[in-house]
Amino acid sequence: MAIMNLAGKIISKTAFSTQKHVGTNFIQSIADYVNTLIEQEGLESSMLFGVGVGVPGITDVDSGIVIDAPSLSWKNIPLQSQLESHLSCPVYIDNDVNVAALGEYWKGAGKKNNNMIMITLGTGIGCGIIINGQLYRGASYAAGEIGYMVTDKDAADKKYEQTFRGYGFLDSHVGGPSIAKRMLQHSQKSEEKWTAKEVFQMAIDGDQLALKTVNDSLSHLSFALINVISIINPEKVVLGGGISKSMNHFLPYLTSNLEKHLPVQTDITITTVEDVSLLGAGYLILKEHESILKV
Repeated sequence: MAIMNLAGKIISKTAFSTQKHVGTNFIQSIADYVNTLIEQEGLESSMLFGVGVGVPGITDVDSGIVIDAPSLSWKNIPLQSQLESHLSCPVYIDNDVNVAALGEYWKGAGKKNNNMIMITLGTGIGCGIIINGQLYRGASYAAGEIGYMVTDKDAADKKYEQTFRGYGFLDSHVGGPSIAKRMLQHSQKSEEKWTAKEVFQMAIDGDQLALKTVNDSLSHLSFALINVISIINPEKVVLGGGISKSMNHFLPYLTSNLEKHLPVQTDITITTVEDVSLLGAGYLILKEHESILKV
């Protein structure tokens, strides 16, 4: 959560655990954090152009309703109107990966690339799509939900364990919790507990079980990228999210897989922009006031 100026400079920011508030009065808590941040900076709500929000789920940007956000156990939540009832300024909401894509397009590796995709690698896998300089959301705001993409027909025909209710096949094979779970299965050491970051580091250090776990996940990711790139034909693919920070070592492996199957090559890079989602949330507001983007 941050306050930024019209040029995208972050003035102040804070963070809080969403899971701590899920199941309670979460929306009120968000509003409280926003108001506290405003007060700490000696500002008033009337001085703000608006509040931009990235939501981890399918979001109807026209009605302001979160259609489905599995990790928050939300379905058909009127987030925009509820937040606006607590805040004295307009609220703009979108899917969190779309917001990250906007941030990358505005301030990151996506600058000057009118056709780009942003892949976020975290608990789940998402894809933000920029086509001809415009965010593409799809007919029912579900474009880029590649976490539901199937990258192994035989495995998909069998019953597989979802990371969370409503999470898809790719989420459950490439997402952080799934990598940690697969490492546990490969090691057969029930007393061990790893994070995805730790599994990646172990693979870099030469642990063969960790390397097998990571390569299995990257194989699924490779096929997903091949499919998306074949359809969109972007100039640039940017990898972001928590897991992406561990990807530099494995980028050549990923790229070589793509080269085997794609007719033309696409530049793939890892985001270097700090707070890309916060920047994207700010851009979401500015897009409603196009003339301001000339700053």
